[in-house]
Amino acid sequence: MSFHWINPADISINCILLMDRRLVGQVCGPWYGEEYDKSLAIALAYHPAVAWYCKEKAPETAAYVDALLSSAPQNVPAEEIRTAECFVLDQIDWAVVYVYPELMEQNCPYIYAWDKARLFELCDFTGRLVLDVGAGTGRLTFAAAEQARHVYASEPVDRLREFMREKLRQEDVSNVTVLDGMCDCLPYEDSTFDVVMSGHVVGDDYDRELAELERITKPGGWILDCPGEDDRWTEPEPEMLSWGFECLPYLSKTGGKVCRYRKRVIK
Repeated sequence: MSFHWINPADISINCILLMDRRLVGQVCGPWYGEEYDKSLAIALAYHPAVAWYCKEKAPETAAYVDALLSSAPQNVPAEEIRTAECFVLDQIDWAVVYVYPELMEQNCPYIYAWDKARLFELCDFTGRLVLDVGAGTGRLTFAAAEQARHVYASEPVDRLREFMREKLRQEDVSNVTVLDGMCDCLPYEDSTFDVVMSGHVVGDDYDRELAELERITKPGGWILDCPGEDDRWTEPEPEMLSWGFECLPYLSKTGGKVCRYRKRVIK
């Protein structure tokens, strides 16, 4: 599914060489349909270094990649190869912007159209120790840093971590630390943070993820889920409500309804 966040004609298929294991595992798999498989087969067959990288970086993809390579047609004209590459890139534009964070900030409406006031409405950040889980390009991190004592930005994608570090340097922000971490297994002790926040992160395994966020939140602290702008009309997630979260929806600048959530942690 394309979100139209990139122009595939401007991107090389070699961008896959910039992806980490998690992204390669999501790009190289039977999730996207027959046309995607056929196009990826051509792209990988005519870019053997990319095929090799996928298998080495994410060994769990090796059987899938080998099957594609064995099915790829021979003597494909250059223009057809490029057409296949562009089709693949268009379908995985969500992954491409992970390795080109500047495109993510420019082209993803949930970032560029977002107003930081939507975060500050949820709680007081003044003097607080804050964790941003799945920080991405730092949409929530940089906003919270204006008020918080210190913000830890946890992000599993290395290209995004480096993007945030460079932005911190350019903007001379000194109260943010960027590091690795997944939302269901965070490298922090129990009851560490006053505020734990995220956006577009929780949802693969609500029970495991929310339990982890509660574990690292101080008694009386806040857990916040603050998505960016969206043109879709969303309804409250039953899983969030079952965990005791309050839903605070608002009308998005891009035409939809966005559901934010917050919960005060009682231990």
